[in-house]
Amino acid sequence: MPKSTQSGAPVRLNHLLLGAVLLVVGTSVAIVQYKVPSILVDIMSAYGMTSATGSWLMSIFTAMGIVLSLPTGSLAKRLGPKNVLLLGCSIVVLGSVIGAWATSAWVMIASRAIEGVAFVFVSVAGPLAVDKYVAHEHRGTVNGIWSLWICLGSVVGATATPMVFEALGLTGAWLAYAVIVAAAAVVLAVVVRVPKDRFSSDSLGSADRNGIETSELVEPRATARDYLAIIRPHALIFLFAYLVFNIEMLAVLSYTPTFLQSRGMNASLSGFASSLPGLLAVVSSPLIGKLIDKTGRTKPFFVAALLASGPATFLMLTQSGPLLWVGALLMGLIGYGLPVVSFSALPQIAGKRSLLPAATGALTLVMCLGEFLGSLVTPLLLGPDLSNWTFCGTVMLALGLTGAVAAAFCRIK
Repeated sequence: MPKSTQSGAPVRLNHLLLGAVLLVVGTSVAIVQYKVPSILVDIMSAYGMTSATGSWLMSIFTAMGIVLSLPTGSLAKRLGPKNVLLLGCSIVVLGSVIGAWATSAWVMIASRAIEGVAFVFVSVAGPLAVDKYVAHEHRGTVNGIWSLWICLGSVVGATATPMVFEALGLTGAWLAYAVIVAAAAVVLAVVVRVPKDRFSSDSLGSADRNGIETSELVEPRATARDYLAIIRPHALIFLFAYLVFNIEMLAVLSYTPTFLQSRGMNASLSGFASSLPGLLAVVSSPLIGKLIDKTGRTKPFFVAALLASGPATFLMLTQSGPLLWVGALLMGLIGYGLPVVSFSALPQIAGKRSLLPAATGALTLVMCLGEFLGSLVTPLLLGPDLSNWTFCGTVMLALGLTGAVAAAFCRIK
C-alpha cells in the first residue's frame, strides 16, 4: 500500500510488495494455461477429441495472443494496468466455470479461448503496472520478480494438475483453479492501491534513467499512430531478438522431454530436465533485475541472454548426458534473463510514456507469435518421425546466434 510523506503527499507502492502481488496474480493465471498438457489424454478421451482437435486446447492461447495483444495495449492505456489485471482474472474465472461444465469438445475449446483472452490481458498489463506503480530505480528488481510468472505457473500447472484431477475430477479441478485466481484478484484489489501521484516523480520534463520521456501525460487510448511510431529499426531488432528467444523456449519446453525419452530417460526425469531452467530462473531473474537497477544497463544482459540461449537450446535438444545439464544451467541462469531485460528495456523502445502501452502490446504479440512459430517449425525440422534432432538443434543454435548478433546492434543502454 502507498505510504505518505511528512507533507501528506502519497508516494509509490512498496516495490517488493507489488512484485509479490503481481507474481501471485500472474502465476495463478499461468497455472490455468498449463493445467491441460499433463492431462491432455484424459480430456481428449472424455470429449472424444482427435489429436488435431485436442491440440487446440493449448494453441488457442497463442491464437488469442496474436489477435488481441495490440488492442489490449490500448485497453490498458484507457483503463489502467490494475483494472485490466482484475478484468483478466474475472475472465479466467468465467472461462474456467464454462469449461468445468463443458458438454462438448468445442465448448471446452471455447472456454480455453476465453481463458486465453485473460492470459493476454495479464501479459500486457503486468509490465505496465511495474512501469506505472514502481519508482524507476526499482523497476528492474520488480521486473525480475514479475517475469517468473510463466515459469512458476507452468511448473505448478504441470505437476499439480494430475493430482488435483485425480482427486477432484475435471469439474473440480477447473473450479479449484478458478478459486485460486479469484483469491489472487482479491489480494490485488485490496493490497495494491494506485498512487494518486503516479506522475509526481515524472513531471519535470526530463527523461528518467530508463530513457523514457516522463513529462507527457497518458492519452485516453492507444492509436494506430502509436503502434506505427514504435516501428523503428532498433525496435524491430529488439522484437526480433525476443521472437527468437520465445521460439527457442517453446522448443525446449515442448520437445526436450520427447528427445530424452527417445534416448531412454524416464518421463519424470525428462520432465524435470525441461523445467529445470524455469526453476533456476527463480534465483537468476530477480538477481539480473537487481543488477539492471544497480548498473542502469540492459544491453549487456540482453546480448548475453541470447548468446546463452542458442547453445543451451542446441544442448537440450541433442544431448542426454552431462551436456544436457550444462544446457539447462545456461538457459536457466542466463538465457531466462531475457524476459527481465526485455521488460526493463521496453521504456527505451517506446521512447515516450504515451507509447509504452503500444510497445508492451507489441512485445506480447511477439511472445505469442514466437510460441506459435516454435510449435509450428520445430516438428517440421524434426521430420515426420521426430528423429532429426541434430539438424533441429543446429537450426535453433544458428537462429539464437543470429538473434544475439542482431541484439548487439540494438540501440538500448
